[in-house]
Amino acid sequence: MELIFVLCVGYDVPIINKYLDWIAVMTYDYHGQWDKKTGHVAPLYNHEESDNFYFNSNYTMNYWMEKGADRKKLVMGMPMYGQSFTLSQSSNHGLNAPSSGGGTAGEFTRASGFLAYYEVCLNLKNVFPIK
Repeated sequence: MELIFVLCVGYDVPIINKYLDWIAVMTYDYHGQWDKKTGHVAPLYNHEESDNFYFNSNYTMNYWMEKGADRKKLVMGMPMYGQSFTLSQSSNHGLNAPSSGGGTAGEFTRASGFLAYYEVCLNLKNVFPIK
């Protein structure tokens, strides 16, 4: 329950809400190559196969509101990049499939497991060509 603990202990949400015009909430990087298995980087809702019911945008945003943040001040962050994985077995490629780390680095990000939005679009175009 790391996420929940940090918010409960680390932030006095009513005070933050009182003095800020808006509050940016990071609702991504719930999963990635560090998990050693595939996962959704920014799930909107809980998935039945998720290890943590609270690793999703819906839970996070509602939790901030429950703790005292005005919903009109909350700005939901979203990733403008994709994550990729190096699968441990190419035949096992679904959600929670074992991985040995990040996928091939993107041309622009140059970071293993991370692809810029543009690179994601290019890869999709190559996999699903438009006719």
